Amino acid sequence: MTEKIYKNILWFGMAAIIVFSPIGKGAARIWSITPILLVSYALIFIWLWRINNRDCFVVPPAAGLLAMTGRKGAAIDAVTRIRGTAIDIPIFLFGALAITSTFFSIYKHDSFYELLKLFCYAGLYYLIVNEFDRDMVRRLLYIVIMTGAVLSAYGILQYLNLCDHSWWDPEGFMAATFVNHNHFSGYLELAIPAAVIFVLKKHALAFRLLIVSALMIMVAAFVLAQSRGAWIGLSVSLLAMVFIVLRKRNNSMRSVIFLTLLAAAVISLAYFGKDIISERIGPSAASSGAEDASFTTRLKIWQGSIDMIRHNFIFGTGIGTFAWGFPKYRPEGLNVMANFAHNDYLQIACETGILGLVIALWLFVVVIKTGLSKGNLRSYRLGCSIGVLSLSLHALSDFNFHIPANMLLFTIYMAIIMKER
Repeated sequence: MTEKIYKNILWFGMAAIIVFSPIGKGAARIWSITPILLVSYALIFIWLWRINNRDCFVVPPAAGLLAMTGRKGAAIDAVTRIRGTAIDIPIFLFGALAITSTFFSIYKHDSFYELLKLFCYAGLYYLIVNEFDRDMVRRLLYIVIMTGAVLSAYGILQYLNLCDHSWWDPEGFMAATFVNHNHFSGYLELAIPAAVIFVLKKHALAFRLLIVSALMIMVAAFVLAQSRGAWIGLSVSLLAMVFIVLRKRNNSMRSVIFLTLLAAAVISLAYFGKDIISERIGPSAASSGAEDASFTTRLKIWQGSIDMIRHNFIFGTGIGTFAWGFPKYRPEGLNVMANFAHNDYLQIACETGILGLVIALWLFVVVIKTGLSKGNLRSYRLGCSIGVLSLSLHALSDFNFHIPANMLLFTIYMAIIMKER
């Protein structure tokens, strides 16, 4: 297998996953996640097979070895290295803790299934860190942006009742091909910052117009999806992006362009989405005295989740078992089935114990700090960092980390952040 064929297999495999996972209801169903897992593990296997069949050993970068004794004692001229990153330790610790929690799991079937997804994410992370060059990353991000734009256009057609496809269309809010509008918004939280970076980079006019068009479509769909958690998460993250851009003195003109685009987006949000915003978060809703059932429900679920953590403090109930463990701690007055904690951090603690939460926070903080401190407009790291920050904030009120389409993209972004020099 030549290097070119090998790289093409990896890239097209990842591109297929990126395109299919959001179309397949966010890969939240068994029929859609299964082919994604199969393709992912096939790519990981090809990568490991390729490494194993090179005429050298694989060594961690921390070892710092320039030469080793090869098979049958022969000297090796070059050493292939599996590149490590600054989050290797928390990844290893969380994986070990997830396996340990499975031994104590209240429902080992679901824990094993969750482990399959977890190790899939970890494998893809290291695959991208080690094998994807800058050009491959750039083309992957093109796919993310175009996929986000197409899904957004489809969702807008749904919203305008110009596209009636009841099998895809959820009740209540616009969600495009996702089951829930919050998770569609979560996907756009990752796609929109990447598009902003491409707008600010130097490209041909036609290409920049294409990206601007895609960005406008995604922003419109993001507003219409009506996810308050996503609105807050992306707004805070974009403000962080503005602050970072303004600190770079050599980016003054680009800063003006960026701020102009941001102002246009805010004006569009205020004008076209004013009725939606006033209904969802405006003073009229508060003054009416009407209780927000969604928020009240979340508060009750969080109350039960905290009680669940207190009684399973060390190892949790087992990774992937929240739906099975929660009924025992369901608070009075909660009349819905809670399959998720609607707070990814609480759910991590419920399933893997308080140590799992500490490790997860450690991992996210390192990734976000690395991306924001080292990111600039000449790299894709900044756009990915803003997306990771936004989804991490949104995770305080939702469960996007448990939606495979979003978690796969989140993992890809983490790899891009940690691999760029």
